Amino acid sequence: MKEQKSAKNIPLCLIALIVVVASRLVLAAVYWYWKNETGSDQGLFSALFQWDCGWYSTIVENGYPTDDSLAMNGQASWAFFPLVPLLERLVCQVTGLPLRVAGSLMNTGFLFLLTWLGAKFCIELDGGRQQAIIFMLLLNFGHYNFIYSTLYTEACFAFLLCAALYCMYKKHWILMGICGALLSATRNLGIFLVFVIPFYCLQQYFAQKETRSIRGLFAWLFERPALILGTCLIPMGFFLYMRYLDGLVGDGMAFLHVEKAWGRTPGNPLEHLFQGLLALDSPDFILAIFALVALYLSLRQIMRRRPEGVLSLLFVLIPLSTSVAGMARYTVCSFPILMETSNALKEKSTLEKIMWAIFLFILGIAGTLKWFYGAVVMI
Repeated sequence: MKEQKSAKNIPLCLIALIVVVASRLVLAAVYWYWKNETGSDQGLFSALFQWDCGWYSTIVENGYPTDDSLAMNGQASWAFFPLVPLLERLVCQVTGLPLRVAGSLMNTGFLFLLTWLGAKFCIELDGGRQQAIIFMLLLNFGHYNFIYSTLYTEACFAFLLCAALYCMYKKHWILMGICGALLSATRNLGIFLVFVIPFYCLQQYFAQKETRSIRGLFAWLFERPALILGTCLIPMGFFLYMRYLDGLVGDGMAFLHVEKAWGRTPGNPLEHLFQGLLALDSPDFILAIFALVALYLSLRQIMRRRPEGVLSLLFVLIPLSTSVAGMARYTVCSFPILMETSNALKEKSTLEKIMWAIFLFILGIAGTLKWFYGAVVMI
């Protein structure tokens, strides 16, 4: 009993640090295996530098292009929101480290913050300590865990979303708005955090009031000006980037219009899902399976009356409306979907937990190895 109590008394931040360090050592071990297998002379940080890392490095080093003539094959860096490149540039200037090193270390720092705060979220606001442990392990050792130590936005975006939702539940409205504003300056999906707030407000209002009416709901809202202000702050990062693009290239929606160069045009997400499921001999089938599982987890979260379930659903349907491309990364690295996955796994038997842990660990190793090999299916 004393040993159990002492284990529970270990600070959560220390547990998070141990988990993150252990997972990065596993990442380094996979890199070492790949290096010896291929005979590559690339260092770890260069090997992690794949795919869209090139776009982020271009923004950090050269800024955004000022006209279409600087775009490559119609593609331009306007599609990538500015917060993470700005932070990476700042870290480079402060530390003097090369971008590939500074960006990887910075995002690994965000991974630690996400591991710690996500576990705190589980303990205080969802399924308890067991879910917290599963969440930390899933995040750090599961599929796509390597992405949190690249120049990509996943680590920063997931942490800011976790922080915004945590502040919402704790009623720190202004902090919620600040985190939301930074979130919407990180990726365009960040602006959809505003859709969680109405569901949360309705849930809170109906739980507290015996007599309910539309008038009473508005009266309840206006008693909380900080909540209104915090909600209004959320899209500010998004709008500021639009204003910047309007001044730079004369098109505030350039980040959206340039997506056509990648073959992304909005359509019916369910049609894209169905087509992916029929493509049995294509990577699209695997990506469609990821989307299908994420849809199930989103609906499960909504059935548990969790307001963030709205985000889970939007984070699947919006990217899926263009194609199944990238759906594995969009779903596996989605904080609310990771939360629901950890909640679902905590309900399994001990044997099932062990089997899932082995499967997800192997998947994480395989995914990391494929990333080093530059596999197309990983993008």
